[in-house]
Amino acid sequence: MSEDGESLAKRALKRAAGEEESDDERLLNLFRNRAELKKAFGDLQKALRLAEERLASQEAATRRAEERFQAIEQLLSRPDTGYTALVYFQLRALWRACHERLQTISAELRGRHEERQRREELMRFNQQKQRQLASLDQQLAQAQDELEDRRQRRNAARKELAEASQFWAYFRRRQLQQVLAQREGELEAARLRLAELQDRRAAVNAEPWPEFQGLNVAGKREINLHLVAAAQELYLYFSADDLARKARDANVNTVQEMRYGSEQDCKTLIAKVRHALAGLGPALPSPEALAARVPLVAADAEYRSERETVPMAASVARIQLPALNPGSGQRRRMPLEVNVLAEEYWGIYDALIP
Repeated sequence: MSEDGESLAKRALKRAAGEEESDDERLLNLFRNRAELKKAFGDLQKALRLAEERLASQEAATRRAEERFQAIEQLLSRPDTGYTALVYFQLRALWRACHERLQTISAELRGRHEERQRREELMRFNQQKQRQLASLDQQLAQAQDELEDRRQRRNAARKELAEASQFWAYFRRRQLQQVLAQREGELEAARLRLAELQDRRAAVNAEPWPEFQGLNVAGKREINLHLVAAAQELYLYFSADDLARKARDANVNTVQEMRYGSEQDCKTLIAKVRHALAGLGPALPSPEALAARVPLVAADAEYRSERETVPMAASVARIQLPALNPGSGQRRRMPLEVNVLAEEYWGIYDALIP
């Protein structure tokens, strides 16, 4: 076979091998794309099932809301139950207003405590930083004095070596050269020590303020005790005509389960609720009342562990009542057996800080 024929045969073999490799690569890519498409299809099916479940849940919630709305319409359309529904929602409005008041108190107390704790942490950080800097400054002064002393000793050794230039001082020069080498090493060590202290001082001076890690256990407990005291004060404020208890019942029961008497009874109760709500504002509970009640709650409060921030409900199961005439030496009245934590008055657990 001629050389041209052999080259043509080799090129044909190479082309066939290349086409075979290209077919294998295309086949591999096809299987890879098939696996990716299968995975994407599975993800889409999963997302579709989740969407269908959410849709079914939403439809069920919508049906329940429509049923409640229709039940309320029926109640309001009947003269014997219409006023009952009005009282019911007035009492729920009272409960919601007290809940929002506790939330506001919690936010205000948390903001003040976080600011105070942050200032205390920064003050401790700055004091510690100043102590470190003062200690480093003292060490730097000592290192600077030591460096200057070793420089003078090195210079003295140099001068002594330069003065021993006579030929008969050969052995003395060798001894002085060793002394000079030792002095040079001591001087270099002093320089390194000074540079290290300067770097440490620069690092301490450039250290940023620490990140605030949040309220500590003591701060959270103090806030929560204030909230328990505030919930008790709100109960006392709305205890007239048993409005606090009625508001709780309205919060935990449906409107169909409640009864408030005749039409006139309902009108009278609505007027009392509106009058009580009109007195609920930023000044209630008053700072003076809270200042007097918080120590009483703190004296009774017990915790399950050192890390717990919410007192055990059983330890604050009563509301202490002050004497009617504190200045007359009259003994305190019997406490009310009302547990604002166990009965979750005003949705207090939403305001407490865990």
